[in-house]
Amino acid sequence: MRLLDGYEEGDGPCRITHYFAPGVYAREMWMPADCLITGKIHKTSHLNMLSQGKVTVSNKGESVTYEAPYTFVSPVGTKRAIYAHEDSTWTTIHPTDLEDPEEIEAEIIAETFEELERYLEYQDYEKFLLEYDLTEDDVQAVTHSVDVITSFDVTVAESAIDGLGIFPFKQIKKGDVIGPALSDGRKTEIGRYTNHSGSPNAEMVVVDEKNIDLVALRDIGDEEITTDYRNNLNIQGLKRIS
Repeated sequence: MRLLDGYEEGDGPCRITHYFAPGVYAREMWMPADCLITGKIHKTSHLNMLSQGKVTVSNKGESVTYEAPYTFVSPVGTKRAIYAHEDSTWTTIHPTDLEDPEEIEAEIIAETFEELERYLEYQDYEKFLLEYDLTEDDVQAVTHSVDVITSFDVTVAESAIDGLGIFPFKQIKKGDVIGPALSDGRKTEIGRYTNHSGSPNAEMVVVDEKNIDLVALRDIGDEEITTDYRNNLNIQGLKRIS
């Protein structure tokens, strides 16, 4: 068995062919029999076509055997291992206007799952801006518009998401009130520095017209505390446009 990591072009017996059409890139890989290939982490969902041969694909602990011809869609976050039972040809198809394979790989591949998570969070933030017809300047203008009250319930530190974020001093249980985001009509550090996430671990809850608390949606350990900005705007009476 021949083991190849990442199926880079020029790796031993595999043969890579690149195809370009307006807005579309196809990467065709021919694999000899008895070859095991480990892939990379994909940032996007993409089309796959097995046009020759028989392969077993393993992804996230599950293995499935495919025989040509077979076409399917891989979800975001796919990192697969492919074993070729016989000579096989596998093609992945990606939407892009780029025509340099190295630039395309930088666009569609994450080096780590942590990088993938940051990419997905950014994509969801961009989607949020479009849904509410906002710009990044709009968001920054709101969050920087007033002085804030120091929050003693959390610490403010550098964020992997954007700028500064809030982090817990201790383990937080689901349903715990983390601290006030708005206290007697004044914004706190929680209200100022809580970053957006499409899969948040906390949410803003209105207490009354002058007070809003940040409440844990699940147990939170050594990680940044986040909210979905959609919820934050909804409780202020702002609605999405799409």
